[in-house]
Amino acid sequence: MYVQMPLKMGLRDDANFETFVAQEESVAVAMNVLQTHLSKPRGTGFYLAGDEGVGKTHILQAACRFMTERNQASVYLPLGDRHLPLIPDVLSGLEQTALVCLDDVDTLIGKKAWESALANLIIKSSVQGNTLLMAGTRAIGDWPIVVPDLAKSLVSVLPVKLLPLSDKAELIVALQRHSLKRGFELPDTVGDYLVKHVAQRLPELMRILHVLEEASLVEKRRLSLSFVKSVLGI
Repeated sequence: MYVQMPLKMGLRDDANFETFVAQEESVAVAMNVLQTHLSKPRGTGFYLAGDEGVGKTHILQAACRFMTERNQASVYLPLGDRHLPLIPDVLSGLEQTALVCLDDVDTLIGKKAWESALANLIIKSSVQGNTLLMAGTRAIGDWPIVVPDLAKSLVSVLPVKLLPLSDKAELIVALQRHSLKRGFELPDTVGDYLVKHVAQRLPELMRILHVLEEASLVEKRRLSLSFVKSVLGI
C-alpha cells in the first residue's frame, strides 16, 4: 500500500507519468528506464536535478502513484518542508520499502548526521534491491559533501538533469494532457493562445489552467477562446 508522511495535501491527481512531458530525448529515455526499474526493482538509485518548476516533484509523486497502482509500498518525504519535524533517523529502515522518494534532498547536504543516514539508505536500498528516487536543485557534483561514505555511495546513483519546457508545442501538449486527466478538453486554439500570449512557463500555465477549470465548472461552459479571454479579463 502507499505510505506517506503527514502532508498538507496528498498526491496531486494529475501526478502521473502520462502527464509528464519530456522535451529532451535523454529525459524521456530516463523516464522509461525509471518505470522499468519500478516494475522490476534492481536496487537502482536515481537523482533528478533541476530548477523549481521543471517537474521533479511531479515525477516523484508519479512514481508513488505507479507503485500504488501495482499494490507496492512507497514513501514520499519532502525533506525541504520546514513544517515537518524531520530528523536523520527518519531514513532508518526505509530500505525495506519498494520505493523511497526524497524531495529536496540536497537541502540536507553539509549536515553530517543527515549525510551518514542518506549514505546508509542508498547502500542498503541497493542491497535490498529496492528503488531510491531523489530530487534537488543542485547537481550531485555541486554538493558540499562532508561525509566520504556519501560520496562513495553516490557512484551507483543515476543522475537525470531536468530542464524547463521551452518548446511551445510541447507546452501545449503538457497542458492538454493535464486537462484531459482532470476531465475536460483544452482546444488547440486555446492552448496556442495561452502559450503565445499569456505565459511561457509551465508552472504559471498550470495555475492558469486551474483557474480556467474552476470557471468552466461554475459556468458549465467549454473552454472556447472567447470564454477563456473573458475569464482572464483579456
